[in-house]
Amino acid sequence: MDVSEGESASRRVLYVDDDEGLLALTKRFLESTDDEIEVVTTDSPRRALALLASESFDAVVSDYQMPEMSGLELLSVLREERGSDVPFVIFTGRSREEVAIEALNLGADSYLQKGGDPTTQYGVLRQTLVRITDHRRAERRLREREAYLRVTLNSIAEGVVATDADGTVVQLNRTAEEITGYDADAAVGEPLSDVLVLVDGETGERIDPMRRVAEADGPVELAAGTKLVTSDGGERYIEDSMSPIRTDDGAVEGVVAVFRDVTEAYRERERRERQQRALVGLATDEAVIGGSFEDALPRITETMATVLNVERASVWLFDDAETLRCVDQYDRSSGEHNAGTTLTASNYPSYFEALAANRSLGVDDVRTDPATAELRDGYLGPKGIASMLDATVRSGGEVVGVVCHEHVGEPRQWRTDERRFAAEVADNVVIALMRATDVEALPARAGGNETGDAEASDAEADDTGAGDAKTGDSEGNERGDGTRPREERRGSRAEPRAEQSEE
Repeated sequence: MDVSEGESASRRVLYVDDDEGLLALTKRFLESTDDEIEVVTTDSPRRALALLASESFDAVVSDYQMPEMSGLELLSVLREERGSDVPFVIFTGRSREEVAIEALNLGADSYLQKGGDPTTQYGVLRQTLVRITDHRRAERRLREREAYLRVTLNSIAEGVVATDADGTVVQLNRTAEEITGYDADAAVGEPLSDVLVLVDGETGERIDPMRRVAEADGPVELAAGTKLVTSDGGERYIEDSMSPIRTDDGAVEGVVAVFRDVTEAYRERERRERQQRALVGLATDEAVIGGSFEDALPRITETMATVLNVERASVWLFDDAETLRCVDQYDRSSGEHNAGTTLTASNYPSYFEALAANRSLGVDDVRTDPATAELRDGYLGPKGIASMLDATVRSGGEVVGVVCHEHVGEPRQWRTDERRFAAEVADNVVIALMRATDVEALPARAGGNETGDAEASDAEADDTGAGDAKTGDSEGNERGDGTRPREERRGSRAEPRAEQSEE
């Protein structure tokens, strides 16, 4: 057992020698000349192994030739079988070069010869013990500090890559591994520009991190929109700062790059900009504001499908309190529009209740959500729908219809901004419907703004969770009792283009 944690300034030494007189003499000399040295003695190498297994020692001093096993055999057991790095000194009266070489090859820290003036001999032994134990303690403290720094680096949320003066990677923390896709063991020793592959988001040109720091002669922050190319060729947007690592005299001995992945925030910003452009487009589109609801529908559904990148987008209106009729559905793959499909509350009560209770209804996986369980066999399954995002069309606090976005393929997690956009599109449907039906007052939540009140839509679109379908929400569910809109508010509707049976 090596030195334990919380080591003291004293040095505890195990001395192994079959000469009992020499054991006593060595112990007395070392302890009398150095108060920090404590010597434990044994004439048995096997007993020494037992002591080393149960107690802590700062160093071992061993004779070379002993009856049970030689000093080299004792050293071999410690190094090769037990993996111990306790400092070890061969202290022998035999002066043979090959023994010294073998001892050092086995991992001995020193080889000393007995004999000569006792004061000089034991003085050299004491100096050797002080030197090798101090060195080992310094190594241990360095390893502990490096381990502490590794834990610290691996605990922070930012990626960190450090290099030497030549730009070769010397350290990569866990977050940097996750962002870049490079394993730390594989990255260490590689040029920084091969691990941190940076690209200007506007020009597409490669960025040399070492050159940027050298040219700036100080810290550098990369421009917004900088991309990092991962090990598998993917791209991530990052925010990055790089700084030179300087010695006390100011010399540059490396570079450290600290960065974080902002891909989701960047893409959300892009999505929101795209959504806002689409909403402005609908608010100023002649087909939407011109008073013809039938002409407005294709424009609305095509915009919905394109912006949210779904296979199908549709608008449904209530014929009566129990029946939803599709007045326009756009299929992106075929580019076709169709209408006429109906859904009735008696066949799909859970779905209709969810619509009444929620401003928007985002179902990430239609196969497992109870709100869509009744639709799986008759509607969702045949169309290959995996995820669905609905937003209710409301007029004067009443549900008059639904805008629906249908995603096919693998299940998709709807983001907050996408739910919000769906609610804002539903506002545009209300506006187009009100214009077409010549209703004097616009819906209360539109606030006279043809694009809809974005702030109100934000609050109402965040409630989605289909699992909460029956509980309703505080802002969007004007009628939490699950009843349908009054029939008198649905008097005028665009006629469906083709009658289809309920699926």
